[in-house]
Amino acid sequence: MTLALAATAVTMAGQGYAALQSAAASRYEARIADQNAKLENEAGFRATENTKTEALAHYRRVAQLKGEQRVAQAANGVSLDFGSAADVAADTDMLGREDVSRIYEQGAERVRGFDISASNYRSSAAASRFAAKGALIKGALDMGSTALSGAAQYSKMKRNPR
Repeated sequence: MTLALAATAVTMAGQGYAALQSAAASRYEARIADQNAKLENEAGFRATENTKTEALAHYRRVAQLKGEQRVAQAANGVSLDFGSAADVAADTDMLGREDVSRIYEQGAERVRGFDISASNYRSSAAASRFAAKGALIKGALDMGSTALSGAAQYSKMKRNPR
């Protein structure tokens, strides 16, 4: 009978230890996922800043191009206020705005990718924390089941000693 009680105690200890280890592993996974979400958020912020810098650089290139166009037109005696010279300036502005719009759209897509990844990591962290709680609850229930089974076996042995 003592052997049955010892086996029950050892089994319960093993189940408790396994539950604690499983919960610890899940909490570790949650911390890693939280860190990855933070890194994705930082990458999204950097992508936004890089997009702004790229757009600013493009505005500067357009301004430089417009200046070169004016110099070339003025050197050839072309009036800059009307006609094809004015049309060239307007077209340069329009194309520059279209290019900047694309720069911002592409930047927004990059940021969206980082946002989605960060959200996925946060969901993974939440699931891991839930799994940690589940492991502890399962371990407690397994230990309770083992204790009841051991008690039933002990009771049976006590009633029918052989």
